Amino acid sequence: MKKSSILFLLLSTGIVMGTATGVYYFWRQLTHLPEWYTQGQSNPRTYAQIQKSGAAVEKKIESQIQASPSSTNVGIAANSPTDELSSPSKNVQVALNSQELNDLLVTKITEKSGGQPLPSSVKGFHTSVKNDKMKTGAVVDMKELQNSGLGAQQQALLTEITQKVPMNDRKVYIGVEGKPEIQNGKLRFDQNAKIQVGDMSFTIAEVANRLGVAPEKVQDQLNLELKLRGLTVKDIDFQDGNAILRGAAR
Repeated sequence: MKKSSILFLLLSTGIVMGTATGVYYFWRQLTHLPEWYTQGQSNPRTYAQIQKSGAAVEKKIESQIQASPSSTNVGIAANSPTDELSSPSKNVQVALNSQELNDLLVTKITEKSGGQPLPSSVKGFHTSVKNDKMKTGAVVDMKELQNSGLGAQQQALLTEITQKVPMNDRKVYIGVEGKPEIQNGKLRFDQNAKIQVGDMSFTIAEVANRLGVAPEKVQDQLNLELKLRGLTVKDIDFQDGNAILRGAAR
């Protein structure tokens, strides 16, 4: 999760909180950490372990591509010139469990950031699949985020957030839950997705309204390019706790 996305989502929460009553109650809700993190603190997975697992997932996908039979072209006229025929492509379907999906997403996030590892302020990243929805997010150490070399504009933004919600010495969970789709090679959540901070959830419309921006701008912060070696992903579905990736071999 990029620093810019973290700050954007935190700002939206701060603005929502700025209009709330019973601030202490909401503060407790916002700073509540998920069970997967509190139970795993004694033996957290390192970024190197996640990266190694993500590479293994991509190898699994490559093996699936090689094992899949080639599809044949249909509907081509008998008198079509040979050089106009497109080469057969493979339709590939791969099932990933929650852990595999999580590690693949983390590696794609770091690729989006120029291959840099997750910021040290990110203390845990978790993805789960339930029914037909995916939930993914990270636990962020706010103090480390403040000391992570933010630019002047980002630092001012973070100060504004912590003035609205006093959590600069806390760890905070930030995530998104919904049923994403693949659009132009990107994993994209629709407007029904929920942004979660701690135990509180906000719709994209609520966040956009408080920020005074179009919902699409909020959605753009959640997009992730799902570019895999040898595979153009065209669809994603969720079945029995697994993510099903469908696409065409390149």
